[in-house]
Amino acid sequence: MGILRRLSRWMGKQDPMTHIVAGNTAPGFSLKSLNNKEYSLATLIERGPVVAAFFKISCPVCQFTFPFLERLYKRYGGDQVTFLGISQDDVKASQKFAKEYGVTFPILLDDETAWSE
Repeated sequence: MGILRRLSRWMGKQDPMTHIVAGNTAPGFSLKSLNNKEYSLATLIERGPVVAAFFKISCPVCQFTFPFLERLYKRYGGDQVTFLGISQDDVKASQKFAKEYGVTFPILLDDETAWSE
């Protein structure tokens, strides 16, 4: 089950995007990046704030937003803030998206089975 669906179930809501509130604690997740490195939200949060941007490569808003997120990452990323892109697409498509839009922060893959019960 995808992360957005998991968030939705965790919050008891149908549409997670209308109910996610900044500052609320998100349920933990572990996902692999495009280079097969495992990332755990619980571990990352111990280091500080985490910006997690969920996307699909076909989303025009995502295509517009990710270059701006990349600028924020270059300015604040690293020790201050962790930036993650969480793709609902496959590895190849996600790699192409990252290259096309100049994304250098980690892209994690939510292949719709990461949260299977």
